[in-house]
Amino acid sequence: MVEHPMGRRRRGRMPEPTEPVDAEPTTFDDQLETLGFRVTGSSKRGGRMWTLPFNRFLTFVLHDYQDAVVLSWSFALGDYLAERGWQSSLTDLSAAELYPQHDVKVPLEIEAVGGEITRVLASLRLDLGNPDL
Repeated sequence: MVEHPMGRRRRGRMPEPTEPVDAEPTTFDDQLETLGFRVTGSSKRGGRMWTLPFNRFLTFVLHDYQDAVVLSWSFALGDYLAERGWQSSLTDLSAAELYPQHDVKVPLEIEAVGGEITRVLASLRLDLGNPDL
C-alpha cells in the first residue's frame, strides 16, 4: 500500500528512483489518469470526484472513497438528438440527460472500473430499427 497525499492508503507502490519515468502506472490514481479520468472536485460524501469525458455526449463520473468507488455516467441526450435533427416531446432539449437509475459501487481496483465501463458501453447499444424492440 502507498500513502495517498490526502492521507488515505492506496493500492500500488511508489516507483524506485532507478525506474524509468514512463513506467507503468503504479497507483490507483495513476491508473485512473491513464484511462483519462481527471479529478474535478469533491464528492458530497467526502471522497474525490473524477470525470472521464468518453465522447461529446457520454461522461463517466467516479466518486473515490477510501475502500471503494461509485461509478455513474450521464449522456447528453438533448444535444445528441438536436445534432441529428430529431425532436422530443420535451420543451427544453438542452436539459435532457440520460443517466442510470442507480450508481454502481465497485472495488478500489482499476480492473473493476474498466469492467463496469465496458458493461455500461455494451448496455448503451440501441438499435431503434430492431423489430424486437
